[in-house]
Amino acid sequence: MTDRHTLSRRGFASLLGLSAIIAASPSLAAPATIRGSVSYRERIALPPSATVTVQLIDVSRAGASFTIIAETTTRPGRNVPVPYVIRYNDRDIRPNRRYALRAEIRDGRRLLFTTTRNYPILSGGRETTDLQLERAGAAPRPEPDREPSLVGSWVVVDLAGERLGGGKPPVMQISPDNRVSGNTGCNGFGAELRFNRREIEFSRAISTQMACQPPVMRQERAFLSLLGDVRRYEFSQRNNKLLLQDRRGRTLIQLRKA
Repeated sequence: MTDRHTLSRRGFASLLGLSAIIAASPSLAAPATIRGSVSYRERIALPPSATVTVQLIDVSRAGASFTIIAETTTRPGRNVPVPYVIRYNDRDIRPNRRYALRAEIRDGRRLLFTTTRNYPILSGGRETTDLQLERAGAAPRPEPDREPSLVGSWVVVDLAGERLGGGKPPVMQISPDNRVSGNTGCNGFGAELRFNRREIEFSRAISTQMACQPPVMRQERAFLSLLGDVRRYEFSQRNNKLLLQDRRGRTLIQLRKA
């Protein structure tokens, strides 16, 4: 009787140890899900052959295309909203990376609707997201926390209070997924953008290394250096200008919408 009880306790301890190993093993991580819906504002019925695709993407790398972590494709019928479920594995999600959702509706190869704003996900909040799509080719609508939207092309007109004269001014393009690309007047560059109400911050820019005339190179160095000091922004609707400021509210870079 004692031996049987001893073996039973040992077996129970072994099972506990095995359970701990299984729980700690990244290769056996349980699948997770993201749920939500896809819709659009237009009163347009979808063709019977339309498909809805929703993707979980990694948008962490500046100046590079996103990486698809998981996706799902469904046939929605003719009405919206369309529910979706994305299944992914926890082991594919890494800390300190940024993830978002994107979606599109197609009829064969023809793009009908697509996301035009950033939908961050896996940031500690609810993993249920409703996606609002825009008709393909339509201008993106302003986001609730960005009035007006900063998405688009911007031309630099002033650096640290010094108005730019002739030559090629720096330009930058802000995409819906908060990526920044453009040209300094000499080299192409890329960076990431972080928003929090009126606070804004650019990651360290990565640029090409072509040599240009000394005045253009000085302009490039000044622009990239000031971009790294930006912490706030203001948009003037009166003259359609974007003011990038430091922590104290001093304007470092002034841009106009292209």
